[in-house]
Amino acid sequence: MSAYFNMCGIWYTGKQMKLILLNKMSKGQGADFSEGWLSRIADNTILEDEKTKELVILNFEKVFLPTDKTSRAQAALADLRMKGTPFKGDFHRFRSAFELEAGMSGVEDQNILKDMLRQAVSTDFVTEYPVVYRVI
Repeated sequence: MSAYFNMCGIWYTGKQMKLILLNKMSKGQGADFSEGWLSRIADNTILEDEKTKELVILNFEKVFLPTDKTSRAQAALADLRMKGTPFKGDFHRFRSAFELEAGMSGVEDQNILKDMLRQAVSTDFVTEYPVVYRVI
């Protein structure tokens, strides 16, 4: 959207850009983010300078674009799933990626890491390897 507005921004006001940006987020967490901001924009009790395009972008970046290595690793760690792409159920590849992200995340509490690992492995793995799963 930044590239589009850089090229075509002269045709839109800041308010129009803000609404176009929010309306493009129609799925998943983006939809939740957008709905919150659209409600805020429609709220007449909130001052206009508290719902600018710049504030939408700043808030978007804060929510969706962690800029430091630790934050990126923590987000990647929370999103890892053994059953999904690229692991497709391969525990060894998954575990290697999990350990790499865990090391970069700065999370040192082993109980938190074990809980994250338990949530990320597939139910097929739990059924197939119950002894290993109990260890993690």
